[in-house]
Amino acid sequence: MIKINLIPRELVPKKRNLLPHFAVAVLAGVLLLWFGSSLAASYSQLDQDQKRLVLIEEELDSLQEAVAQVKQLEKDKELLSQKEQAVVQITTGRTVWSHELYVLAGLVPDGLWLERVNMSTRRRPVTVEVPNPNRNPGQPPTIQKTVVQSFPAIRLSGYALSPHREKGLELVGKLINNIKLDDEFSVRFVSPELKSIERQEFRGSTVMKFVMDCEISI
Repeated sequence: MIKINLIPRELVPKKRNLLPHFAVAVLAGVLLLWFGSSLAASYSQLDQDQKRLVLIEEELDSLQEAVAQVKQLEKDKELLSQKEQAVVQITTGRTVWSHELYVLAGLVPDGLWLERVNMSTRRRPVTVEVPNPNRNPGQPPTIQKTVVQSFPAIRLSGYALSPHREKGLELVGKLINNIKLDDEFSVRFVSPELKSIERQEFRGSTVMKFVMDCEISI
């Protein structure tokens, strides 16, 4: 018997093609895999960035400590400079006796020693300007006059290890010459002058005792 299909063509069931669905699924898987790998890479990069940020923060902390130390050193340097300036201001124009005595000790020749160093005064004539007592017309308002003034000095006393006056004078002369030639000591102490020299007995030996003055430059 012949079978006749009387169902309209548009109602006939069509065979389903699974290839497009499979392609979509594969594409979705690829996209999901790519997204997952990208997300993992992003998290990895973020973790590295966080670690790098921690290192940078630690370096900044250490740099801040270094900056603080530098600032403190600058403050200490400035304070030290201020103290040095204060010392200079205090000592300017004043005699630092410990240093001057140290220099003086190096100027004493062999065969001579100092017994005492005292403060003293030296009187000497100086020329000064004084008002002219003659007030007649044509006369200068001031005139020069010689007066005797006192100046501060140091007095050096000691002994020359010789019983002979000539040898004693020679040794004291060397000391005076050393004082005049020393660039440092002679700036502060000027015009060394022998005041007296005489023969004396000192601990069973005959020596020459001397006294000399050095004017202190003002």
